[in-house]
Amino acid sequence: MNNRSARALSRALIAAVVAAAVTTAPGLTGASSASAAADPTCGSWISSLVFPGLSARACIWGSGAPWKQAQTEVFNGTGFSVEVENLTARLEGLPADARCVHISLQNGQTAFCGTRSVPDNNPFQFDRALGTAQVTDLIRREQFSFDSPFVG
Repeated sequence: MNNRSARALSRALIAAVVAAAVTTAPGLTGASSASAAADPTCGSWISSLVFPGLSARACIWGSGAPWKQAQTEVFNGTGFSVEVENLTARLEGLPADARCVHISLQNGQTAFCGTRSVPDNNPFQFDRALGTAQVTDLIRREQFSFDSPFVG
């Protein structure tokens, strides 16, 4: 499976998981029964400086809705397996955060971590999702951060 197919598959999986409010993907937490916005607003894929082929991004669900949810994802295209020691997701300015730990990520796999849906009672306040990933293999370790655009 190439990168484009893997990313398209991960987007479809995210939409299905959030819409169905089930926890089927490794590392996904806090699914909610709230109706999902059609598409999340995601930040750019941020590439690892230590693990070529590894990238991560943060997404925020609920743009224009009275609720918000943060989700982060990390894609392993390194050619070998890595350990995601910590993958975090949080909503800046809203009380929601999640931490997914000890995810064994094989080449070509994507891991997800998501917060629960929380009410967004201030439609004039812009919110965004923030995430961090701490990744290791037998000899290297890296931690990096990423974020989504602001949405109302």
